Amino acid sequence: MLPPHETLPFRLLRAGALTYLVSDLTADASSGVCLRYAYPRLYSREPFFPAMIADDWGTLYRGMNAVDWLIASGPMYPRSDVMGLRPDATADQLFLKELDLAVPPLIYVAASVESFPGEPVAAAVEIAAHPPYALAPGGQFPARLQAAIPIFQMHAALCRRLPPDAWPRALAHSLPIPLAGLEAFATAVQSEA
Repeated sequence: MLPPHETLPFRLLRAGALTYLVSDLTADASSGVCLRYAYPRLYSREPFFPAMIADDWGTLYRGMNAVDWLIASGPMYPRSDVMGLRPDATADQLFLKELDLAVPPLIYVAASVESFPGEPVAAAVEIAAHPPYALAPGGQFPARLQAAIPIFQMHAALCRRLPPDAWPRALAHSLPIPLAGLEAFATAVQSEA
């Protein structure tokens, strides 16, 4: 039993120990990456990948319906049962109160469905040809993903100027970077290394 996943037309960018989800101008809808959702266990912080939930009245939620129910209603029903996998693919069953539902779900990405659990995602970045800013919070990603991780939109020209190892420094800036400041920002970020 593998936990539910979404296959989305994005690619991965690794920058040191961080992994980013990238949607760009060349995204191919026929290929993509596999996203899974996990919650940390309350005391060990080990990620737990839900596959099925039985609420207090015995209603079963499976697959992505279980993930959506957990996000929307889980905190209200701490005695509900959740079945899923630990990161080593061991099946387990817990009460919801054993998961830290006060934080957004953790996003893990893998190249294929068989690759479990995948790598944790630090942020998602949309590369756009003509955005109003060089870099700004926001982008066109599914709502479930936007609720879980930081989302950014980056001008294609800035993407070409920044090597992958500079992405963590660039994305640490929380204010929008105007288009007029693209070159100066790219130079400043690269000199921070």
